[in-house]
Amino acid sequence: MSDTDTANPDPLAGGALETTACPGCGAVLAVVPGLASAHPGASPSCAGLFAVTVRGLREEAAQDVQTASLLQLATDAYDAQHLLDDEPAAAAVRLCLWLERDVDPLRAGDLAGRVADAAPRPQIRPGRWTTTVADLAADLDVVDLPTLIRSWADAVWIDWAPAHPALRTAGASALAG
Repeated sequence: MSDTDTANPDPLAGGALETTACPGCGAVLAVVPGLASAHPGASPSCAGLFAVTVRGLREEAAQDVQTASLLQLATDAYDAQHLLDDEPAAAAVRLCLWLERDVDPLRAGDLAGRVADAAPRPQIRPGRWTTTVADLAADLDVVDLPTLIRSWADAVWIDWAPAHPALRTAGASALAG
């Protein structure tokens, strides 16, 4: 077990449930044996939980532009929390465009090249996250997914507050093209 792993009693199995903290968002999730991470910067369990949480959106996105926009917003919030060291904060810039400039997430996604070119490589990143995909998944039975995603995106953007000036400048640059 690594330093981030803990053992919790599993009442169903009568043994210990292994958990680990995601290196990106810090969510503590059960380790799923054999699950490989499909997302750099995220633990396999976190990436898997995100995939399951947005599966319905992925299935419907091709048929509905609002669903596609919501999926892009969720993806940007997730990516902004799982940024690798020395990687441009393009997802955080896209959140800025959506939340502060009212740019549709799909258009922000279409600006990907310009956003990536303009995005800063932040020296200061959030030390902790107010809301993670684990919180989203936990609240799905009482709050609808679109509301949860919008709230999550807002929280991620607020968590990035120390970098807002650089992210806003990058967003303006990407829009000016």
